[in-house]
Amino acid sequence: MGRLALNWTGLALAMALLAVSGTPLLPRARQALLLLQAADEPAALAALQLPALLTPDRITAEIDGAVAAEDEELARSLLAVADEHGVAVAADRRAAVATLDDGSAYRSLRAFTQGVVSGQADGAAGLTGVLLADASGIGDLRDILREGPACLQDQPCDRIILGLASVGLAATAATWAGGVGAPARGGLTLLKATHRLGRLSRPLTDSLTRTVRDSIDPEALRTVLRSGARLDPAALRLVAGSAVRPAAAGRLRRLGSEIHDLYGRTGSRGVMDALSLAHTPEEVGRVGSLARSMGARTRGVLRLLGRAVLGLGATVAGLTQTLLAAFFWILGLACLCERLGLVIGRTLWSRPGRRAPAARVTVAGALMKRPDPGHRPDVPTA
Repeated sequence: MGRLALNWTGLALAMALLAVSGTPLLPRARQALLLLQAADEPAALAALQLPALLTPDRITAEIDGAVAAEDEELARSLLAVADEHGVAVAADRRAAVATLDDGSAYRSLRAFTQGVVSGQADGAAGLTGVLLADASGIGDLRDILREGPACLQDQPCDRIILGLASVGLAATAATWAGGVGAPARGGLTLLKATHRLGRLSRPLTDSLTRTVRDSIDPEALRTVLRSGARLDPAALRLVAGSAVRPAAAGRLRRLGSEIHDLYGRTGSRGVMDALSLAHTPEEVGRVGSLARSMGARTRGVLRLLGRAVLGLGATVAGLTQTLLAAFFWILGLACLCERLGLVIGRTLWSRPGRRAPAARVTVAGALMKRPDPGHRPDVPTA
């Protein structure tokens, strides 16, 4: 009985250890499994990660920040996210969001004028001015004449602005193979405006710099500059397409189309939020996928989750370790169950008064039975 008592003590300790370790581990392992399964679905990732962040204090702070920045779209997006998940928002903050409409006409006119003249846009009205200038070719020509001479002489210049303006001018002239179409054309203008405001992420800026370098023909660009200096529209229409290499510029075309689609769902500031988070053109497409599922809530989700909604990134290693720990926990539970069955069986059969079952003699058992080396059979006496 002493040995059985020792076995029961060990089993009790093992069960206590598994219970203590499994209580926090198993929920984390379940969450890790769900996150890994949803790694390629931004909307599913957002749905799994949002509940942990949607606290009244966090929502209140984010709405106050949007109101202070006069960002009505973001404020309304955050309200939509809060309402969907049942997070209470005070009435005074809802009223503050509603008052953002006051004075919007003046701000829109000012932003529109700035967009036409300088190419800078931080809202829908300013972007309308930028689009109007670029659609006529004036905005792109302005940017080429501003940046082109310095770039051709290897002096400090903004190669991204130059490249996007060159591709945009080619699209406006519709002289290079197939054109880029109105959606891509508008997307390139959005990309240029976002870069001008310094809102592009550093990795995406580096990627665009490499793409632009491959898409521009320097010699043809010099011809464009000479035609632009003479203000010769006919010559510009003839040479604009030759400055752009269609194969390399195709990547810009696809990116422009994705950005234009995102703009239709989230607005100009939503595009800028996405481009400030995305590190690659592929991640811009992931934001577009999120916007198709989330609609008006997209900006609020991006503000709350940041890059976590674009992919698991470095957290994959931690999630995998959690699943591995859960696997060993389950293995330990299986070993415990096996040992528990053995101890229960021994306990039952060792009770006083219980007869052990008769041993069955088998041929294999008889053959394997060996005589005791110290035993000598009796020798019959004469």
